Amino acid sequence: MKKIFYFLFLLAPTFLLAQDVALFNQYNGKFDFTAIGNTLNTGENGSGGPCEILTQSSADFNLDPAYTVVEAQLYWSGSGPLNENSRNVTLNAFSVTAEREFTLNLNGRPFFAANADVTDIIIANGNGEYTLSDLDLTAIIENYCGSGTNFGGWSITIVYKDPTTTLNQISLFDGLEYVSAGNPTLEILLESIDIANANLAKIGFLAWEGDRGISVNETLLINGNLISDPPFNPDNNAFNGTNSYTGSEVLYNMDLDVYPLEDIVDEGDTTILINLTSGQDFVMINNIITNVNSELPDATIRIDDIGNFCADRNLDIDYTVFNINSTAPLPPNTPIAFYANNILIGQSQTTIELLTGEFESGTITLFIPTNTPDIFTLKAVIDDDGSGNGIVPETNENNNDFELEVNLALEGVNLGPDIESCLGDSIVLNSNIDDPSGFTFQWFLNGLTITGADDPLYIVIETGTYRVDATNSTTDCELTGEIFVNFNALPIPGIPDDLAVCDEIPNDGFAAFDLTLRDAQIINSQPGTFVTYYQTEADAEAGSNALASPYTNTTPDSQTVFARLEKSFGLELGCFDIVPLLLQVDAAPAITDPISDYFICDNDQDGIEIFDLSSKAVEILNTLVDVTLIYYNSQGDADSDTNPIANPSSYSSGGETIWVRASNTDGCIAVSSFELVLGTVP
Repeated sequence: MKKIFYFLFLLAPTFLLAQDVALFNQYNGKFDFTAIGNTLNTGENGSGGPCEILTQSSADFNLDPAYTVVEAQLYWSGSGPLNENSRNVTLNAFSVTAEREFTLNLNGRPFFAANADVTDIIIANGNGEYTLSDLDLTAIIENYCGSGTNFGGWSITIVYKDPTTTLNQISLFDGLEYVSAGNPTLEILLESIDIANANLAKIGFLAWEGDRGISVNETLLINGNLISDPPFNPDNNAFNGTNSYTGSEVLYNMDLDVYPLEDIVDEGDTTILINLTSGQDFVMINNIITNVNSELPDATIRIDDIGNFCADRNLDIDYTVFNINSTAPLPPNTPIAFYANNILIGQSQTTIELLTGEFESGTITLFIPTNTPDIFTLKAVIDDDGSGNGIVPETNENNNDFELEVNLALEGVNLGPDIESCLGDSIVLNSNIDDPSGFTFQWFLNGLTITGADDPLYIVIETGTYRVDATNSTTDCELTGEIFVNFNALPIPGIPDDLAVCDEIPNDGFAAFDLTLRDAQIINSQPGTFVTYYQTEADAEAGSNALASPYTNTTPDSQTVFARLEKSFGLELGCFDIVPLLLQVDAAPAITDPISDYFICDNDQDGIEIFDLSSKAVEILNTLVDVTLIYYNSQGDADSDTNPIANPSSYSSGGETIWVRASNTDGCIAVSSFELVLGTVP
């Protein structure tokens, strides 16, 4: 069996030089593939046309609504070296940066290809026109036009799920290899292919720089068969600027071609051999994708639990075997091998046939040899006869094993890590023995026996070191475990003063409260604590639905909210206590509004009279009591309570607006105005 490795690509792309075409991705199930793309060339290179190239081009994508896109890989290529102009492109306004890069050099001239996963873009945008832009090779191609190797283009290879098709294996291979006059032959072996039968099998190519006008000893052979699709792709010029998906013959200097494999591959084949020849034309192969009918299982295994380690050195291993990414059932009696540090210590087998997507669970008792270190690697391998060999052909032979580091010192009674809790809480300690029925238990606190504590579980309410001893007299298994539990004191919230806010006319009983104004009183100088507020006591207990500040009361005039004072002791939530806070909306003085004009006749016709502003008090107050009135010359002064009129009972004026500020014993105010009017004597 082989061990599967996962590589994570971070920030920097992968750089490849003349990379051999090899398997990139593989899907098993009801899948198929298609491709779209377009050239940036305005005509066949080397034909005497102008030395020019486009910076963008478009292609249409139209997938049946019953199909589902599962992967879309964007490839783009051109003349010249990789640089910012060629590494970063745009697809339908989405910026795309190369994730994998391929380069090669022909007669001192560099060429490149790049790849990026655009699955999310295709799924989000769906059917329609796709435009690749910002691939600017205009400054490069002048050095390539003379040799007829100036080109640029792009393609998206798309794998999709088709619920109506057969069970297939889709294999996407990529790299960058070439044939030319100086390298006239190329052999590519496509491996890891499993062919159940040849029905509807097909193969697709993405190739760059092929010329319609050059066909010197140019051939494409698959498994020794000369491939052609005349007159579209003649047998002496397979790479000639054509697109099999659309029927286009003007895909200048790139090819998107698909060929059937039904009479070329056979049942049981695991490889496909590609041979290319060229006596003149420079052709680069960037990707190859195959679709073959494949009916194979894919066995994987997982260790679920390893039980308890007793004096007899046995571990009861629970495991599960899966057949997920498959196209055929996994047969019964598929062998399973278990290893400790790569030493075989036990064997088992599946008991039933597992259809695609099914799984089977099992248990095996493994004896751990005495020379095995306390910390070792336990490995389970499905489809392993104990010698490292499998007996069941699979879609993936590299995912059969599962490894787990085992520390025997922790496989007795594992009470878990030490616990920090809060006074008033209770902690349930669990011996976690898989089958406690054959064991007797005794719990201890700080080394002293706890009378009556003889169950697998024990509820703890006080600080101390707890130990449990578990003994199975039948198997002579003795287990022990220890844990320290600490109950931290709760913070004590200070009793906050009621939080009062003045209402505004028309006194609807609702106002915005800055709850944080009571933080200091509630914290009461206790370091490391913080306060949150809640509408209900239940929310405060749960620590959910905290109120934002400022908060507007939801019941008129007054409402009680609940403050939660919390202190963290390395816990997820910390220890807390709760105190109520009364929110009070005090009414503003409901003075008369509007206030009538104050009219006086100008008896001496000098334009000025003495007004007794306080004489308006009865009208303004309108039976209100405990309300103070102060008069001002402007609204700003009234609002800010500055520059009051010094002697309102004897105020000299020729007519103006007077502002009055009414304040009650709660400190709430209302501001209004009235006019002083000087009447002319007839």
